[in-house]
Amino acid sequence: MGAVRKLPPITLPTYDFDRLVAFGLAAYQRGDPDADFLLSELDRAVTFAAPPPLGGVVAVTCRVSYRLDDEPTVHARRLAHPSSAVGSEEEISAASPLGVAMLGLRRGDRMPFRDNAAGREHVVEIADVEPPRSTDDAVPPRPFDRLLRWSSQPVPAADQL
Repeated sequence: MGAVRKLPPITLPTYDFDRLVAFGLAAYQRGDPDADFLLSELDRAVTFAAPPPLGGVVAVTCRVSYRLDDEPTVHARRLAHPSSAVGSEEEISAASPLGVAMLGLRRGDRMPFRDNAAGREHVVEIADVEPPRSTDDAVPPRPFDRLLRWSSQPVPAADQL
C-alpha cells in the first residue's frame, strides 16, 4: 500500500458541511468512535456555495468510483448522508470511515483512514466522481425563514404556523 505523504485538500458544499457538522457533533456526544475522524476532516475542509467547482468534488449524493489499498478493483458507491443511508450495497454512509476519507476529494486524490471496526489502516484513491444526484434533499431547506419574517411582526397564532 503506497503511503500518503501529504493529506489532500478537502472541498465541500456548505450545505453538506453544515449537515455533517451537526451529525458529527451529535455522534461525538453519543460516544461514536468514528465521530473524531469526521469532525477532524470537517475542520480541514474549505466550503463553497453551489454550483460545485470544476473537477468533480466528492460530496453527499455523488457516485464515487474508488480503489482501496492499491488494489486493481474499482468499487463504485453513492455517498449518502448518514441520516438517510439505508445500508445497501449501492451506497456508503458519509460518516463511515471510508465515507469520511472520501469527502471533498477529487479524482486522483489518495487519503489514508482507519477502519476502527477491523482495526486496520487503509488508503482510498478516487478514480472518478459523478455529479451529485438531484434530490429535494440536496437543496438547503430554510426552516427559519418564516420565523425571521415574523420577528418584526406580531407573533402568529399556532394554527397559522
